[in-house]
Amino acid sequence: MQIIPQTLQITDTFFDYESRIKSHVRPPFSSSRIYTEAPENTEFLECYDINGREGRNLEVSIYRYTDRPEKLYMIRPPEYNLRQEELRLLEKVRRRMIRHRPKDLAFADPTGAREYFKRMAKALLGEELLESGKACSPDELESYADLLARYTNGLGIVEDLLSDFRITDVYINAPADTNPVHVVMDGEECTSNVFLSQDDLDALVSRFRTISGRPFGEAVPVLELNLEAFGVRVSVIGDPLSANGLAYAFRKHSLTPWTLPKLINTGSISPFAAGLLSFLMDGQASVLVAGEVGAGKTSLLSAMLLEIPQKYRILTIEDTHELPTEELQELGWKVQGMSSQSSVLKSGAEMSPETALRAALRLGSSSLVLGEVRGPEVKVLYEAMQVGNAGNSVIGTIHGSSVENVYERVVHTLGVPPASFKATDAVIICSGIRPGGSMRKVKRVSRIAEVTCACIEELEPSEIFTDIMYYDPSQDCLLAGEVLEQGQSELIGKIARKWGITIDTAMKNIELRARIKEKIADEGDRMPFLLEADAVSEANNMFWLLSDSIKAGRPGFETAPKSSSGTYLEELYRQWEIWFENFVREWSGIGKQGFGRQIPEEKQLSEEKQLSNVKIAA
Repeated sequence: MQIIPQTLQITDTFFDYESRIKSHVRPPFSSSRIYTEAPENTEFLECYDINGREGRNLEVSIYRYTDRPEKLYMIRPPEYNLRQEELRLLEKVRRRMIRHRPKDLAFADPTGAREYFKRMAKALLGEELLESGKACSPDELESYADLLARYTNGLGIVEDLLSDFRITDVYINAPADTNPVHVVMDGEECTSNVFLSQDDLDALVSRFRTISGRPFGEAVPVLELNLEAFGVRVSVIGDPLSANGLAYAFRKHSLTPWTLPKLINTGSISPFAAGLLSFLMDGQASVLVAGEVGAGKTSLLSAMLLEIPQKYRILTIEDTHELPTEELQELGWKVQGMSSQSSVLKSGAEMSPETALRAALRLGSSSLVLGEVRGPEVKVLYEAMQVGNAGNSVIGTIHGSSVENVYERVVHTLGVPPASFKATDAVIICSGIRPGGSMRKVKRVSRIAEVTCACIEELEPSEIFTDIMYYDPSQDCLLAGEVLEQGQSELIGKIARKWGITIDTAMKNIELRARIKEKIADEGDRMPFLLEADAVSEANNMFWLLSDSIKAGRPGFETAPKSSSGTYLEELYRQWEIWFENFVREWSGIGKQGFGRQIPEEKQLSEEKQLSNVKIAA
């Protein structure tokens, strides 16, 4: 028998140990940790910097695993590069902040609480620096104070992940100390170099419970809330639902409302589809936006709300606020938001969706928007739609991967009679598409279908709908269905009759809107602020204003009231294009600060600026 020398045994064990253990680092004021060196089984892909809140710069590197189809997202926050004396100073101040018990602070207001802790940090830092005889620059003091507020009242390193515009979701699986944080970047789920501690997760859930005012514990192991300051929807589960500890899901939504031109530039919809959706919203159609989780339903719904003329009132009902009601109000829309009971928590202090809907129907004629259609309130909704009490139009989101699934859920699961379902004018499907079977997911509108059959009780779900537009994966584009190409869409005809125009004129109206959306999208490639809700709302308002003025034959508009529809629409586009070119010239030198309301600094950072320093592996 061959005897292996003891020294060789030790050496072999030592190298095996080294290859499997990663060194983690963390500052003393955070119990969460990161590893700074990429594993050996990875290849470098790219690196870039994030321009975060308060001018905070973060280094990000992306690697590809060589032994599995997954990417590694590595982030290096600046506090992990601080000198020892800086870390000792910050830890000393943090301990003093923890012992402080403010009496006059409303912790339910995250923004106010953040500013409070930041001011406190500055004051305590000043005292410590004065006592030690040291000094720091105003910029360093500001950076230290923001860092302390981030780790005492904020989200810590999670804030940094959420500040990356390429990230849409952050997942923390239990047990957190052994599972790395996962992120969804550019539609692809990646592992990261971040490990959150149980202490940090416990602190987060305590803060979320205070902010939301909702219970959380063994009796109610689920917590849902919206963090407006970060543009994030948070879901937390705990024991006994999650036996290994707390698990989190952070889902980002845009800090500024989505617009149809912005969705055109992301590839989600085509210009003609944008024109069609604008026409349907202006025509007061009742629409359901369906899709799986994370398919872009709420983003599309938000963009569609901007296509409802400002003169009409809008009522929204949501359990977790995701629709940009406040931003729409600031832009001039007449929006009234209503809160309903969470579908999961069922807190007795909150109104049920059914009660909220009945209250909304008594608030007068309005476009009604439901954040999500999913319970017994749907029967009330369809009753109102049938008798015309729902107001101008009804729009809502619902989970379902196809129009047939939507019908099955509404009729057979939620109990709406088939005859009542006819009150739905159209169903829009949003999908997560994997181009060519790749691991990357892109969000696309994959189908726009109308309910066409007069008698649907005896029909199969597939026979009830007719495609207006459908998605062709080979071209990655929405294409016109047969009824649209032949001008035989019942829905477009219905709106045309309501407006007193021919279906041919209605089709030209859609084409005109498509040209306008495409013009804004093209100019938005060079000047991204034109894609934002501020600019798009002004462009929409001018479209409606010019349309009324030209129809009325008011002075200054070169068209005759008896001119053909084609001439009228061409004149309308010509006048709008003149206005838009002047608008672009006027605001191009001012940019995003030029509008009626000032956009916060973090919202002004365009993707072009954030990607200007991306370095790709050769």
